[in-house]
Amino acid sequence: MRIRQKTIFDVIEEEGTIFKDKSVFTTEYIPEIYQYRDHQLDSMAFHSRKVKSGYAPYNMLLKGTNATGKTTTLKKYFQLIKEAYSNVFTVYINCKIHRTEYQIFSEVYKTLFHEDIATLNTYNFYNRIMDYLTENKIILILGLDEFDNIKNSIELNRTLYDFLRAHEEYPDVQISVITVSSSKNITATDLNVSTIHLPIEIGFPFYTQQEVYSILKQRVDLGFYPGVISEDLIAYISERAYRLGNLRIGIKKLEHAGDRAEYKGHYKIEKADLM
Repeated sequence: MRIRQKTIFDVIEEEGTIFKDKSVFTTEYIPEIYQYRDHQLDSMAFHSRKVKSGYAPYNMLLKGTNATGKTTTLKKYFQLIKEAYSNVFTVYINCKIHRTEYQIFSEVYKTLFHEDIATLNTYNFYNRIMDYLTENKIILILGLDEFDNIKNSIELNRTLYDFLRAHEEYPDVQISVITVSSSKNITATDLNVSTIHLPIEIGFPFYTQQEVYSILKQRVDLGFYPGVISEDLIAYISERAYRLGNLRIGIKKLEHAGDRAEYKGHYKIEKADLM
């Protein structure tokens, strides 16, 4: 009897043997139980106490090297503050993708109005956004992740100026900007921006080796079926991620090892799958 060869669709539709929840290994994943960044979250909450009185939080700058939890902490903060206060609206923007004032205003507009109007210019976006915030008494918290990647200092200063000085034209507008940077040399802002930006700096040191192991173990427990990977292999990946100073490498290593094992039809990850 001739055995039918698998098609590409057969492979895609196959039930896996390794992953219980693959989303756990993506950069978008926000853990329900968020480890080792309580201090940073508490600091962000402390500097947001004005929200209960209808005012925007202080501007903040989240600083640290790559893969130290800055982006996830920002998204967790956004999640928690939106759950607690119905008058708060948050917008997360990746400035590696959206690098100009126009693109940033366009993203804020799309998030607020759930529509994309390519014919509007920055001035139109600005006025519609500010009118909406004023009429609905909404506090806008804007997260600019990797803000050093904004195209140039002119675009950066225009963007910060327009958001942070909007209250001069719209007195009831409340806007806070949270910037995120992995750079040691943060782009300097113009005097008329820096005098009003004045962010509270919140540092993100790299995780200890034990913390790296604990975070990866949590992802393993949530993302893989029981018994898929040994404690020794988790420790091995943790040590490598710690030595390279990049937790994200460890998370991706787990995902790729799972993919390799699953492709082979195995029920366990072996050391060869880590290569």
